[in-house]
Amino acid sequence: MTVLKLCGTTRAIDARMTGGADFCGILVGVEWSERSLTLEEAFEVAQASEVRNVILLCNPSSDFAVEVAERLRPHALQLLCQEPPGLVTELKGILDCEIWKTVHLPAVEDQATPEEYAYAGADALLVDSVDASEGFQRLGGTGKLGDWAAAMELKDKITVPLFLAGGIGPDNIVDAVQSVRPDGIDLCSGVEARRGIRDRSKVDLLLRRFRDAVEQYDDPPYGADG
Repeated sequence: MTVLKLCGTTRAIDARMTGGADFCGILVGVEWSERSLTLEEAFEVAQASEVRNVILLCNPSSDFAVEVAERLRPHALQLLCQEPPGLVTELKGILDCEIWKTVHLPAVEDQATPEEYAYAGADALLVDSVDASEGFQRLGGTGKLGDWAAAMELKDKITVPLFLAGGIGPDNIVDAVQSVRPDGIDLCSGVEARRGIRDRSKVDLLLRRFRDAVEQYDDPPYGADG
């Protein structure tokens, strides 16, 4: 059964819209993203969330990752950029939350392979798209459709849960779930009114269609209690 993560949450009111999803994604200290928050801002948003929180970091030091995890107590830290596999292993050894890793297909420069991150101990991989149209690499939250065929091939090669991201919204959520059969769907811009601001009607429509898409599955979802 596929689970759902609504990412790029910037406000408490938007965090409360994640009810019905499984995870709430919050960016901290990601300099290139308008959706990124300070640690204190993220704490307020995380407190408002009604579901498990996932905190996204871009090339953090291990000390900063530990500080974030101790302050926010998330379900998972998600490493978003070119972090070395060794950082995954290091954080797994010192934190009690899960460590997720975003990978990009095709791979971005200086990013290890998905298999290397899985071998390093990542609890989940998230396949996302890249957009360089603004003069820099936006690693996620692009609104650009990802490579579903490559994601399906990767899913068959790894043993850790795989989330599909990139350009998913109410119009294609059913196709994403039923065609790729990922362990999770991760989306952001598909339910926004504008970058960083969530649209209640889009969220409601997406949640209805997502539930319709997964109701046929009987297996318990990834991360479910018990």
